[in-house]
Amino acid sequence: MISRLKDSLVDDKAVPMAWCAMRDTQLVGAIARQGYSAVLLDAQHGFHDEQSFLECIPHIIMAGKSPIVRIPVDRWDLCQRALDFGALSVVAPMINTIDDALAFAKATKFPATGDRSYGPRYAASLYGISTDEYVTSANAHTFSLAQIETAEAYQNLDDILSVDGIDGVLMGPSDFSISVTGNQTPDVYGNETVDMIRDIAERTRSKGKVAAAFTMNAEHANLVYSMGYRLISITIDSSIVSDGAAKSFEGLDF
Repeated sequence: MISRLKDSLVDDKAVPMAWCAMRDTQLVGAIARQGYSAVLLDAQHGFHDEQSFLECIPHIIMAGKSPIVRIPVDRWDLCQRALDFGALSVVAPMINTIDDALAFAKATKFPATGDRSYGPRYAASLYGISTDEYVTSANAHTFSLAQIETAEAYQNLDDILSVDGIDGVLMGPSDFSISVTGNQTPDVYGNETVDMIRDIAERTRSKGKVAAAFTMNAEHANLVYSMGYRLISITIDSSIVSDGAAKSFEGLDF
C-alpha cells in the first residue's frame, strides 16, 4: 500500500527505522525482514545510488516496510528518481533556508504543489495500484523530510515548516552539535543542544508535521521519543553486521 508509511505514523506511535549505508541487496532485504517499520537507503554518507535504489527498494516493499532514501546535498534530480523507483519518503540534508525547502518540495511533489515530472508507472506497479491512483495520492502519501542540522536551519525552522510540500524534519544530531557549539567533535544529544532539539520536535509537531530523528542506540532513541520524535532510526547496518559477528563468538569454549 502506498499509504503504509503514513499509516504507520498514526496514533502517535513510534516508527523504528533501520539506516542502511551498505548497498548490498541481500543485506538490505534481510534487515527489512526484521522488526523495523521503515528502511532508509543513505546516498549522502552511505554508498547508495540510483542503481541500488532500483535494486533495494522492491525488497523493502516485499517485506512490508516503507522505503526511504536520503539524497546527497542539493541533488534534487535524485528526488524524482527515488520516488519513481518506489520510495515513500525522501530525506534532504542541509536544508538551511526557506529557499532550500522550496527547491526540495518542488522536486518531490507533483503539481500544483511542486513540479515533479509525470512518470508513475513503475512505482504504481510496486504498490499494486493504477497510475492514476498513484498520481492522485502520492503528494499526501510520500513524505519530504528536511534534515535540520545547523544553527541556521534552527533559526529558519518556522519558515522551513511553512513550505507547502515539506512534510516534516529529520534531526541530524552530529552536524547540529558541530554547528551550534563550534566543536569539530560532536556531542550528540549533549547538554548544549538537547533543549534546542526538543524545541524542534515540539514546533514541528505543532504544525502537524512529522518529527524524525537519527540515533544509533537505545538510549538516544528513547530520549528523542520522549521529546516527541516518532520516526526514529535505532541502528545502522554496519553496527548490525559487526554486533552480530561479535555475538557469534559468545558461548564458545575455544
